[in-house]
Amino acid sequence: MSTETPGAPERPESSGQERPDDPVRPRDLWEAFSRPGPDPDAPALGDRTRAEALARIGELAGSLRRSGVRPGEAVALHGPNGPEWVEGLLALTAVGACPLLLSADSPPAETRRLSRAVGAERRLVTGPRPARIEGAPGRPDGDREPATLLLASSGSTGLPKSVARGPRSVVDEGFRYHRAGLAVPGDRVLLPLPLSHAYALGWLAGVLVAGAHVDAVPPHAVGAVHTRLREGATVLVTVPGLARLLVRRRALAEDAPYPALRRVMAGAGYVDAALDERWRETLGVGVSRNYGSTETGAVLWGEPGLPAGAVGHPMPGVRVLLTGPGGEVQVGPGQGELSVVLEDGSVHHLHDLAERDADGVHRVLGRARSGVVRRGARWVSTLEIESVLRAAPGVADVAVTATGPDDSDDQGLTAVYVPADTALAAPERVRAHARAHLAPYKVPDGFRPRYRLRRSAVGKATADPVYRLAPRPGTRRDLDGASAPTRVAASAVQPLAVAPVRIVADALRELGLESALVKGAGAVDLAGPDGLHTDLLISLLDTACALGLLTTAPEPDTGPQLDAVPDAGDVRGVDPNDTSVPSRPPPGREAASVAGRLLASRVRHGVVELPPPGPGSADPLVTTAPPPALRTAIEESLAACDVPGRVPELRADTSPPPPGPYGGYVLLGGLHGPEPRLGAWAELLRPGQPLLLADAFVGDPWTLDGEDGARAVRWLVEGRPYCWTVAELHSALTASGLQVEDTRTVEGGRWAVVTARRPS
Repeated sequence: MSTETPGAPERPESSGQERPDDPVRPRDLWEAFSRPGPDPDAPALGDRTRAEALARIGELAGSLRRSGVRPGEAVALHGPNGPEWVEGLLALTAVGACPLLLSADSPPAETRRLSRAVGAERRLVTGPRPARIEGAPGRPDGDREPATLLLASSGSTGLPKSVARGPRSVVDEGFRYHRAGLAVPGDRVLLPLPLSHAYALGWLAGVLVAGAHVDAVPPHAVGAVHTRLREGATVLVTVPGLARLLVRRRALAEDAPYPALRRVMAGAGYVDAALDERWRETLGVGVSRNYGSTETGAVLWGEPGLPAGAVGHPMPGVRVLLTGPGGEVQVGPGQGELSVVLEDGSVHHLHDLAERDADGVHRVLGRARSGVVRRGARWVSTLEIESVLRAAPGVADVAVTATGPDDSDDQGLTAVYVPADTALAAPERVRAHARAHLAPYKVPDGFRPRYRLRRSAVGKATADPVYRLAPRPGTRRDLDGASAPTRVAASAVQPLAVAPVRIVADALRELGLESALVKGAGAVDLAGPDGLHTDLLISLLDTACALGLLTTAPEPDTGPQLDAVPDAGDVRGVDPNDTSVPSRPPPGREAASVAGRLLASRVRHGVVELPPPGPGSADPLVTTAPPPALRTAIEESLAACDVPGRVPELRADTSPPPPGPYGGYVLLGGLHGPEPRLGAWAELLRPGQPLLLADAFVGDPWTLDGEDGARAVRWLVEGRPYCWTVAELHSALTASGLQVEDTRTVEGGRWAVVTARRPS
């Protein structure tokens, strides 16, 4: 097969076994994309034609080869979703390198750990700017086939690891999508998912094999999805969480149906009948199902209309087996652990429990660890329970996990959930909902409210982590993603970066957790001896991770202790050997210490008021008043609602007033707690009546820099741990029975006005 492109380097020979169909089967994704046949002037990657993309890939591949990148060398690929990322992947494949696919939001510690694990010394950074190669040349791995893809996976522990997928394995998965008719020539496939994830990568392979058009937009970019659907996207690839968000977007529904849209596919999660039906009613297309693993790629798929949790039949070229407790293979209908036989004859045990009906349709019950045996050896699907609890009034997010020994025949179940309203979603009410909708043996034993749940890039709930001191406490990422001491490179916003770390460090030390964090411990173990509030402690620990003070990485601590955290207010560029640094406590240090002790008291006792700073003392976390632009956004939102009558302006953390002759309500501030009351505000509204909510937000609670860090820590000290992001507010409003209609952001998303209505 000829795959020559101007500027592309010579290809190394494949070491894989030949097959009878090799003359028509590409060896890897580069050959799949560069083969002759598809129209060179047709769009292929985003807005770029195939000819334009081939020229760019060839130029980048030539540059990589000139820089010394060799076949078999592992090179990390890091960048946001977009055509540039796909071009980087194909250029690395073209020279025979082995790309390590990193998530765009991978923190430096995770990047270093994964790179070390696969021997990647260099990194190809893609994005709006020209791609660049960083680092020293690495050594090719003689045991690794050229163009092998290295993927990060959470595995069974919830901690990232790398999985090697040979080039033939990825191409085989692409042919599954093509032969099933899921990706065909002429398709425009919309991918609003992290391209580094195995699920998105499989779809990308299917598009490249089919010679179709792929449009990769930033993950969860709802506005971009809406635009592409209007422009003629034919296939939307999503996950259940994003599918729920999209179908609730009023603007998306108002423009439906989309004549070109022929399929919506949801994978990497549980699809229930309610989600399928709502898509069918709202946008005219039901939700198809997809199932697979990082090691195998997609192996099952199903058409819309299947029962809740069902994922359909095997994909072309794949055999699916169900094995019983003794390893016996189930023939026909039955239950067992999933295994698959792939095109090359390899057998993979997926460690998921499933059942197969008389029509050959498979339904995944959950992980072998999570799908537990209880009362009469009946399988219990944690995914099914989550689906039921997600429909409970006031539940914004939920995860159900198994408890007890793995080999127990009567394991327990615990539901951890995020309430949108602490009264509406009180544990006893959520339990009552479960009892009304589930068989008794499926009802969880415990119901624990949390402020937010840890989830992966595609929405899967992650295991409870082990927290430990970061190798370099008190560090933050600079603009290039590297780690640098916080006290260096002084700037006007630096106090906002230093003070939060200082306060959190003081709180952890005040709680006596330092020695346990050196070794590493889970939140339950840390809270147990002293009876700390587990939910508040988890928020403190997660915030410490987001600030770079702690880590959940599995590498041992090799750095300084909590005492090494820089002092708040000391923002000069400091050399470690500079003896001229003043010994007196810098401005703000005393106030930061007071705030740290108050935060520790809150974790111990639950309610502590933050007193105002004393005369002459400094507030380490200055409260920012709402900007004038927020007032403008509120007025514009009200005008768009065309609200008749008077609209009172109140705070969200106050009790709703008695019903009155109002056209709507504006809630300015108070959205983050201490007690969420969105359910009570929803009950106050008449059908069709709007509720406007305006407040400050952070961009990502798992990565806090600068002003976001200062806000998050202040909210923790003040006891305001709810709805830190706009997305969390959207989920809480929906859980309260409201429909999100519009969102207007101010100052880059640091402030926002969200409009919701009670459906009529």
